[in-house]
Amino acid sequence: MLGWAMLATGAVAPAWGAPDEPPQTTRAAEDLWTGDFAALDSRNAALRESGAMTAEGRPELMMFRNGIRNVIGHQAKPREPYIRELEELTLQWTRQYPQSALAHILNARVLVEHGWSYRGGSFASKVSPQQMVQFERYLRQALEYLKMHGEVALTDSYAHLTLLEIGRALGFQRKHMESIVQDGLKRNPRDMELYFEVGTSLLPKWGGDAQALDKYIRQVATQTRSQYGAGMYGWMYSSAALGQYQHGLFKDTLAEWPLIQQGYEDILERYPDAVGRRNRYAYFACMAQDKATLQEQLAKIGTGLKISEWGDNGERSLEGCQRLANEI
Repeated sequence: MLGWAMLATGAVAPAWGAPDEPPQTTRAAEDLWTGDFAALDSRNAALRESGAMTAEGRPELMMFRNGIRNVIGHQAKPREPYIRELEELTLQWTRQYPQSALAHILNARVLVEHGWSYRGGSFASKVSPQQMVQFERYLRQALEYLKMHGEVALTDSYAHLTLLEIGRALGFQRKHMESIVQDGLKRNPRDMELYFEVGTSLLPKWGGDAQALDKYIRQVATQTRSQYGAGMYGWMYSSAALGQYQHGLFKDTLAEWPLIQQGYEDILERYPDAVGRRNRYAYFACMAQDKATLQEQLAKIGTGLKISEWGDNGERSLEGCQRLANEI
């Protein structure tokens, strides 16, 4: 089991489960850490089938995947033995469960993570040529693996999400990325992570621009209107703010506040207990200098403030927004 293997390499099992972390995230992390593939595979299938959403209006399947990300991306020291243990484990699962899409997907995702361990989070200009060679080597290895096992792996849209992450790093053309999305949606029409990943690839730091991002967000909002109303317009611009723009969203993008406002109204109509979403809505109102909406949402939030939803340096951001709300 993975937990015992990690002890051999010096990795200590983290305490999975932050106070506000969804149970699906914690459970997936624990199952992967302990090497309980049967539980992972069963839970993945159940969540794909149910399409269940959390009280915050987020797919439980996405929360499940976050638990997997937490383990694969765990910053164990030393890093190389940890990732190699994961490679061996997931490869073993592909042999034990050759008809499991998830087994093949996990193996590909570990290869991608191995590549990122060389690339790191710095700007490309700060990464040595040798590191970039290794980065691309592992990503292309993951890509070839998914192609080789596509008949099984591509029955699950998680494989398409993985292909999109690879494509963003390797610079796939937008048409190629969108074709991957559409193929993934045939497997799981509710897999909204596919849209978000393309949105991320259109951020300037990945070679995109505000015009291309806006065009895509409007396209997705139209495509998903029957499911989420205008919700995806607000969700995707919120993702863009988190991914790059932060407090400069309305200055540096083509985002329109009335459309974002309608998006959040639609989200909160469907998920009235989404406290985090309401905090985010208030933060956007503050950025848009919409004092009336900010006051209204702060009153509804009451003591349910979530600093993490108020952008970079959230505590100070909230402080400034409260001052705006209290101005006479």
